Amino acid sequence: MTDWLEILTAEGVPWALYDARGQRLAAAEAENVPAAPPAGVPWPPSAPTEAECPGVAPCRLYPLEDGRVLVVWGASRRSLAAALEAERARLPKFISTLTHELRLPLTSIKGYADLLVKGVMGPVSEQQAQFLGVIRNNVERMATLIERVSEMGKLESGRLRPKREPLALKQAVEAVVAKYRPLCEEKGQTLEADLPSGLPVVLGDTARVVQILEALLDNAHKYAPEGGHIRVHAAATEGGVQVTVCDDGPGIAPEDAPRVFEAFFRSEIPEVREHPGWGLSLHVAKQLAEGMGGALGFDAHPEGGVCFWLRLQAAEG
Repeated sequence: MTDWLEILTAEGVPWALYDARGQRLAAAEAENVPAAPPAGVPWPPSAPTEAECPGVAPCRLYPLEDGRVLVVWGASRRSLAAALEAERARLPKFISTLTHELRLPLTSIKGYADLLVKGVMGPVSEQQAQFLGVIRNNVERMATLIERVSEMGKLESGRLRPKREPLALKQAVEAVVAKYRPLCEEKGQTLEADLPSGLPVVLGDTARVVQILEALLDNAHKYAPEGGHIRVHAAATEGGVQVTVCDDGPGIAPEDAPRVFEAFFRSEIPEVREHPGWGLSLHVAKQLAEGMGGALGFDAHPEGGVCFWLRLQAAEG
């Protein structure tokens, strides 16, 4: 039997079709391939990595991480690997093209909104200024989302590699704390920083370390309640330095813990859902930390609250 590879959505809808060489087939060629398994076929719990196709031509099913299903029509492991690699290679280009096309209109929207705010087209009323503020805030939110998606694609493709240079971590933490202190004060939150002198010089990328710390402090500021408490602590560890950001927010449910750093994951806890977010900042932050030879993790508390920590290796000498 000819080797065919077909990817279905979680609902059983055909998504992509490949030949044995891993080449994606055109619609006309795809018409000669046997029909796919019926939609809604349950995944056998006894076969977590593969299963026989029920009631159709000989083939095997393989679940993909994003909920899609790979259908292998008499295919060898070599052709399976080729198809998966072909799909993986397309993703970075798709993400790059998508983010580029999304940035262009956002730049124009922000530019025109800025001109209107400055009164270039005439006096701006209080209500108009308020509306323009909403436009600018949402443009910034979308720009951040686009940047995170772009970074995720570059990290996964290996095109973004954080530097590993000696840096003084205390200064980076102090800068981020200074940035978030006014925001915390607006919400009535107490932001405490315990940053002792004499911390070892660590290896990392200053810009990326700041990005990680901002993600952690933004998370704490967002989920800590009004009048809540946020604490940032740095300490020397065996072989490096650890920075910990703790808050007294709703914490992390035990069932959510394994997925905290998963791309696009957001908890179903009401206190979390009421805040906007895309579930990308922590995912990107973890990849950046590991790319610098460090680690990113957390300690959740049953009574509520969570402490995220960043560990970086000490520079030799």
